[in-house]
Amino acid sequence: MNHKILLPIVLVLLFISCKQNRLKINTDNIEVAIHLERFDELLFNTEQFSLSQKISDACEQHPDFCKLYFEDIVQLGPPDSAFFENNLLLFINDTVYQKVAKSVLKTFSDFETYKNEIETGFKHYKYYFPQKPVPDLYTYFSGFNESLIIAEDFIGLSLENYLGANCEFYQYLGIPKYKTQNMVPQKIVPDIFYAWAITEFPFNENTNNLLSNMVYQGKLLYFTEAMNPNLPDSIIIGYTTQQLNWCKQNEANMWAYLAEKRLLYNSERLELRKYIGDGPFTNTFSHESPGRTGVWLGWQIVRSYMNKNRNTSLTDLMEINNAQEILNNSAYFPE
Repeated sequence: MNHKILLPIVLVLLFISCKQNRLKINTDNIEVAIHLERFDELLFNTEQFSLSQKISDACEQHPDFCKLYFEDIVQLGPPDSAFFENNLLLFINDTVYQKVAKSVLKTFSDFETYKNEIETGFKHYKYYFPQKPVPDLYTYFSGFNESLIIAEDFIGLSLENYLGANCEFYQYLGIPKYKTQNMVPQKIVPDIFYAWAITEFPFNENTNNLLSNMVYQGKLLYFTEAMNPNLPDSIIIGYTTQQLNWCKQNEANMWAYLAEKRLLYNSERLELRKYIGDGPFTNTFSHESPGRTGVWLGWQIVRSYMNKNRNTSLTDLMEINNAQEILNNSAYFPE
């Protein structure tokens, strides 16, 4: 009797073990404290009589970021130049910018939740890459320019690009819906780690074809997932639930189409853009399909590879610059 009971229990335990998400690791003993500077608050929530001095103090403490922000992003010039103060006043007193900045300060009056999520992500990063430093974080207002900037030791985040899909400013600017659906606060954390992955692990394939781009993008998404294993797939890749379901239901058909049309090894830029570039849909598939379907397929290839090769670490994966090797050893074959 005992043997008949034990066998199913063992099988169940083995099944559970195989299904466990290997990316859900324990980071309780890893300490990470992100240093946050709110330059959006500094510029638009400071009395003007004290603003110049506060900017001077901030630039003394954060010279690299200030140079990049004031000279390149908002193009006000060096803070120690004769014309800087006049440019600054024109910038912060612009009626449109003031309205947008007010919305930013209201939406992100408390940034602590996002800061905690970013710290949790970098705890995962330190787990896999213990020798790597953790960057500082700067939030700012750019006038709808750079959403994210990644430097060696800091990340810059333009908060007006995350005000929500139905933000009136986006409608006024004519930003298409497929873009605004990802201009939401929930995308801040995955966007940061996706952008961080691009700078830490640049494209380094010997061949620049559709397959190599699909797998590279898949690695970036897998990295993002590893940093944020509790985030749903839809938030990580930026799809609606309907778009994600469409991909799951049509995965085999999409893969078969790319293989039968011999597109995987196509290197033409326009062909790559169809499947890798952003857009309202993938025009060789249904209008119900999302854009970047090749990116989603690349993610599934990488997932399949990591599930098949359990001894391969995230560190190992990010160092593999051979998409064909990953595909060959992935056992990827959707049905």
